[in-house]
Amino acid sequence: MQGRKKAGKTDSHEYHKHFEEEWKFIERSFQRLLELVDSGYKAPPDHNDFIKQNMETYTRVYNLCTKNDSAKCGVQAAGLLYGRSKEMIEKYLDSRVTKNVVNKKGEELLKQLYKAWESHQLVVKWGRFMFHYLDIYYTKHNQVDNLRVMMLRCFNSAVYEKIKVDLCDVLLKEVEKERGGNTIDRIVMKEAINLFVEMGLESNHIYEHDFETPFLEQTAKYYQRMSASWLSEDGGIHTYLKRVENSLNQEQQRSLSYLHSTSETHVISRVEQELLTEHKARVLEDPDAGTQALLANWKTEDLGRMFQLFARIHNGLDKMSEIVREYIKEEGKAINKKFSAGEVDQKGYIDASLELHDKYTGLFREFFNNNSHFFKARKSAFEVFINETLAPPKGDNQKITSSELLSSYCDNMMKNEKITPDELEATLEKIVELFTYISDKDLFQEFYRKQMSKRLLVSKTDNDNERSLISKLKLKMGAPYTSKLEGMITDKNLGAETQKSFLEYCKHKGKTVDFDFTTQVLTTGYWPAFKIDPLNPPTELASNMASFTEFYNQKTKSRVLKWVHSLGTATLAAKFNKGNKEVIVSTFQACVLLSYNSKINIQASDLAKEYALPFEEIKRTIHSLAFGKFTVLKRNAAGKKVVAESDIFHINEDFHTPQRKFKIPGVTRAVPGDPHDKTDESRRHVTEACIVRTMKARKQLSHNELQTECIKQLSHLFKPDPRLIKKRIEDLINRSYLERDESDRNMYRYLA
Repeated sequence: MQGRKKAGKTDSHEYHKHFEEEWKFIERSFQRLLELVDSGYKAPPDHNDFIKQNMETYTRVYNLCTKNDSAKCGVQAAGLLYGRSKEMIEKYLDSRVTKNVVNKKGEELLKQLYKAWESHQLVVKWGRFMFHYLDIYYTKHNQVDNLRVMMLRCFNSAVYEKIKVDLCDVLLKEVEKERGGNTIDRIVMKEAINLFVEMGLESNHIYEHDFETPFLEQTAKYYQRMSASWLSEDGGIHTYLKRVENSLNQEQQRSLSYLHSTSETHVISRVEQELLTEHKARVLEDPDAGTQALLANWKTEDLGRMFQLFARIHNGLDKMSEIVREYIKEEGKAINKKFSAGEVDQKGYIDASLELHDKYTGLFREFFNNNSHFFKARKSAFEVFINETLAPPKGDNQKITSSELLSSYCDNMMKNEKITPDELEATLEKIVELFTYISDKDLFQEFYRKQMSKRLLVSKTDNDNERSLISKLKLKMGAPYTSKLEGMITDKNLGAETQKSFLEYCKHKGKTVDFDFTTQVLTTGYWPAFKIDPLNPPTELASNMASFTEFYNQKTKSRVLKWVHSLGTATLAAKFNKGNKEVIVSTFQACVLLSYNSKINIQASDLAKEYALPFEEIKRTIHSLAFGKFTVLKRNAAGKKVVAESDIFHINEDFHTPQRKFKIPGVTRAVPGDPHDKTDESRRHVTEACIVRTMKARKQLSHNELQTECIKQLSHLFKPDPRLIKKRIEDLINRSYLERDESDRNMYRYLA
């Protein structure tokens, strides 16, 4: 027993002796590392020998921890090595680093710290290599800091805690110098600032507390001073945004160059706060360089810069878009005023409105990134001025709406044969965009339907162009809005098929068509209301009309055919003393002229009786033939150009025109009635339908609730007048669709 104890003591003594010998070798290796670091080498000349020595050190550390008589002894060795290594690092820092860094000031502190920190990072790198087995075996299982963290904590205690305040101050002064236009060493700055990050280990808390917070405070104060200085200079407001833009770019580059990646957002936000948010109203509303001034002078690049900068801050574009909206509104009102100064030029007015629209479309696309704030602003502005009624000075009652002007513009464009398909398509897109701003869309619909009917029946028009615009309106407004317009196109396209079927019918029945007799069947629900004249047609026309009526009644027994003679045209062969001519005339003009095949002189009143037409219609017709551009009729007695019932007319045998074929203009009354009146009537019906539909669904509503719901449902078609809604409610109550609540007269109930 005593012998074994003695042997154990001897073994223990030998082991400690061996440990101390090995530790001396480790110390020598570490000292060599320090010498190389002090000499400024990142890699020694005898690199292989240096690596070999470090590998030998690693091996000896490994053997001390593993080649023992017991695991307990290995743990003790590892713990001892860990403690000795920490003491060695602390000693190295105290003797070689602390005295060179602590108590230094200004740039000297920055210079010495940069060198010391760079050296310490090399020490950490190679120290971890030498003692690597401790990280694998010891630190993981004994809840102690790994070697890197331990070495950084040593640097924190020995150096960082003693210089952090002075370091922050010198770094802030360097930033101040750079902002003033001086050059600084950004590499040194980056390494010094990175020290704050490394001292936080896995957290940015130290960086944020010791450096970032003071840096942000200094940044805010700096730009408070600079913004006040820039704005106080003469003409400073004109260059202010350029300076802001430059400052933001500089701060971004500064953040990327030597600040931590998390700081960029905070720095930029603080600069934006001081340069933009605090001075938003002053910059945007400045009379010389604000948004309105830039718009007035059309400085698009400056506007683009203003947009890009204020888009960076919260609600930064609200005020700018508001100013843009008011300016567009004033420009639109100027257009209204210009075209109200005389006779309204519908083409000029719509062209000016489209030009204004295109002007801001280009601005928003090129400089405002198609930002929705500004499209909403333009929409709001256009909805104000485009819906103002134009009142030219010719008469108090002469008022023209944009609905009428836009419809007339479309009419002229559809009849323009010189416009190319691409130009037409591009213009139609713009027109539909302008159409969306009009509140009285039902009034536009009525005007457009009236003019489209004339184009389809009288003028030459391309149905594909008509369909293109209709499809665009349908996309905006829905199928019910364009159903009548589509029906008119369908009727026009079916005309050729109907004509072919009629000729086949006549051939089958053995009926003779003496001349080229073409009809166009119009569905009453699609087309505007036409004037039906009780014409007693001449024999040449009557037989063909009777044949077509018979054909149509057989084809569609449930429909009633009515002849609209005011829309008809005819081509007559005329013989004059100076040559034969082809004359294109209206149906009424043809009837009058055909009467002279059997008579030489005819009294005006007799023509009215013969054709069962009102004398006013005959009067207009004769006037166009006798006193118009082509005087094919001549009055027997001279006098004023007024047709009386007793006047007698004959063919002007000496009539001459160089044209072989010509058209005699006449008064066409294809669509009687005022579209405004028709629209008002339609609105009454639509409003009543909306009231009934709403009450049927809700059963009971107060007056305000019903009015609000009606306005909401009808606003896409026109701007409902509360007085109209109230009047229609009263009418529906009288017709027993609704009733008032006996206890609350403001409450309505639906009657099934």
